[in-house]
Amino acid sequence: MNFFVIILGIIFTIFSTAVLSYISMATMIGPWIAPVIVLMSSVILKMGKKFVGQENLNKNIALVQTIGSVGGIVAIGVGFSLPTLYFLDANIFNNLIQKPVSFSIFIAILCFCAGGLGIWLAGCFANSFIKKKNLNFPVSHLIYNMITSQSQQKQAKSMFFGIGASWIICFLKDGFLWTKGILFKVYYLFPNFAGNHIEIILSPMFWAIGFIIGIKVAFPLLIGMISKYLVLYLLNNHSYFLNFNLFLPLSDYDFVTAFCSGLVVSELILGFFKYPLILKQKIRSYSVERLWEKLRSFNEILKQKTYNRTAFTLFFSNIEPAFVLICSTGFLYYLGFGFPSLILLLIFIIVATRQISYIGAKIGFVTFGRFATFIMIPMMLLFSLDFVQITFLCVFFNVCAAAASDLLFDYKVGQLCGISFDEIKRYQWIGLLVASMCIGIFLYILFTSLHIGSPELFAQRGQTRALLIQSLNFDLRVVILGLLYGVILKKIGISPTLVLGGILMPNRITIGLMLGALISKLSGRVKDQFPFWCGIFAGESVWVMFSVISKMFY
Repeated sequence: MNFFVIILGIIFTIFSTAVLSYISMATMIGPWIAPVIVLMSSVILKMGKKFVGQENLNKNIALVQTIGSVGGIVAIGVGFSLPTLYFLDANIFNNLIQKPVSFSIFIAILCFCAGGLGIWLAGCFANSFIKKKNLNFPVSHLIYNMITSQSQQKQAKSMFFGIGASWIICFLKDGFLWTKGILFKVYYLFPNFAGNHIEIILSPMFWAIGFIIGIKVAFPLLIGMISKYLVLYLLNNHSYFLNFNLFLPLSDYDFVTAFCSGLVVSELILGFFKYPLILKQKIRSYSVERLWEKLRSFNEILKQKTYNRTAFTLFFSNIEPAFVLICSTGFLYYLGFGFPSLILLLIFIIVATRQISYIGAKIGFVTFGRFATFIMIPMMLLFSLDFVQITFLCVFFNVCAAAASDLLFDYKVGQLCGISFDEIKRYQWIGLLVASMCIGIFLYILFTSLHIGSPELFAQRGQTRALLIQSLNFDLRVVILGLLYGVILKKIGISPTLVLGGILMPNRITIGLMLGALISKLSGRVKDQFPFWCGIFAGESVWVMFSVISKMFY
């Protein structure tokens, strides 16, 4: 192992964990951090060529990215699910974070156990997905093209320019330490006509993420924002306009939460018609003869293995399965899962992680949020789970599926760069260990410095899952209206989940994402500008984290 590469990878793991911990809760988006790591590490490795040598430059960039990207994907998995507990029971959540040391240790153990299970599962899937089926892995090819690009230096300069530009804007609007900002943070358009409903936030991070996700994702968010006024308001106050009433007008908060619960339920029901059929086909495809054939081929592989291997490789080839399973079952048992629920949960996690990894390898997106819901619902129906168990069940699964998908992407990059699977896995374990150790610290800083549910830390994914769990406690007539609206949206090809995000998110966030998406749509050179906007969102995320930390000591 190259010591310089490991140190650089650890630095980027901390960086990506901090950035995505914030972004995953400030928005409902989890952008890939790997392109940023590739561009930054390429500059640093070229500057430090006397430590690593230029003959293995591409390989070293790939290994740094392997270590560093783990922190980002783990942070997304945790950030999407952990705030659910706050929206279910704020008292339990606040009691949990009142002890920073125990909270950080608990999150570290959770991420290490879940991520370790994901790394092992990725190793089990790798041969089938990469060598036999030769899936697309679009993200891996994107990373590889960036690693080997001849314009890498130009892209890196563009990215660093984006970081600098975001810091200048943030300094002008926020100030720093004893200095005060000179720009307004929010600007209202047409205040005489629309009041404070049409607002533009001076936050380049949202513009950047909107540019990256594109108009196809941002447009449904705009539909959600418009629906607040043209659908939800009119439905809630229909008795004022019509001669009959289905129900008396509710408070805005009660109606929106009940209606949005129906949207979530519609996505769940429609998903049940899709994903279980896929899983059923996968399970039925594994006949007894095929399983026996796989066992025989696996036995032949074991016979062909040479014994000239390092102790590290021997450990992870022989002890890793038992190690990760003991850690995972031990942690879930600590959360209060009994033997039947624990075994069923592990089966669900393994099957769902395989399917998520397969989808990610084909299209480049990791959709672990939906599968977490499909695991959560039957576990809630079969067993009496409390809010803590429900929340950390979802967090555990998200981290496991995220780690497995990320490692498979890295395996493919390694294959393209001529790096063995064993070497990629060793570096992945380093990244997981570092991410697990630091993520609890960053989460504690964010939770105690920014208010969950506020525009600064909106945590829309956590709100969505909490709404689903609480849906039975709302007015069923309003829930049904939301469900029907979700079905209509799905029929016309619009994602109810994204529309839900536009309904729940403050208008300033939706408009910021939409502005970025419009810039992307109107731009003639999206690929050329991609590094600049990656620098923008990374730069403001780092600024926010440093600002929060500085306020703790200033």
